[in-house]
Amino acid sequence: MMRRLLVLLIAFAPFVAAAQNFGASVDAGLVVSQLDGDRRNGYKKVGMAFGGSVSYFVVQDIIGARFGLRYVRKGSHEEESEHTQFYKAELHYAELPLTAFYRWNKFDFEAGASLGYLIKAKEDTDGYGLREPNPDFRRFDVSAIAQLRYNLFGSLWANASLNYSILAVRKHHTAQDGHIVSGQHNNLIIIGLSYDIK
Repeated sequence: MMRRLLVLLIAFAPFVAAAQNFGASVDAGLVVSQLDGDRRNGYKKVGMAFGGSVSYFVVQDIIGARFGLRYVRKGSHEEESEHTQFYKAELHYAELPLTAFYRWNKFDFEAGASLGYLIKAKEDTDGYGLREPNPDFRRFDVSAIAQLRYNLFGSLWANASLNYSILAVRKHHTAQDGHIVSGQHNNLIIIGLSYDIK
């Protein structure tokens, strides 16, 4: 389903870009993530993100809005050591980000939110392989987004974004489990490239 939607978005992007004040882009990037509240620290889970978006300028070449569709692989990872136990969470999301942006020279300053749908989730708590997570992750995720884009040249942009779950993506077993009360939250950084379709 995600692949079909992405193909449709890319297929119609040139027609959208041809309309006045509209634009379109495709993007891909590297994801480093963690699950806040899982008692592990650091952006140690490496994943990827790719997708596309359409944009509309409310004020020509200054202020606009962007709506996208993307796949994001995130989660958490901790290698076993003297002080830590092995852990890995693999979370695959289809997301619909909606942001507003302000363009200044070669920079786009962007902020908004994203609705995510959990396609698949697996968890490894002992190093013996991925299994169904326990407890389950919530099917939907709502994240806040802050992004900076920089025009490298022509239609090519470099971008970096911070993404954080507004609502917990999973509860804990018990309140005494040593976690924060609000549960676990996706916390990730995406660094990548975007290409504008003229």
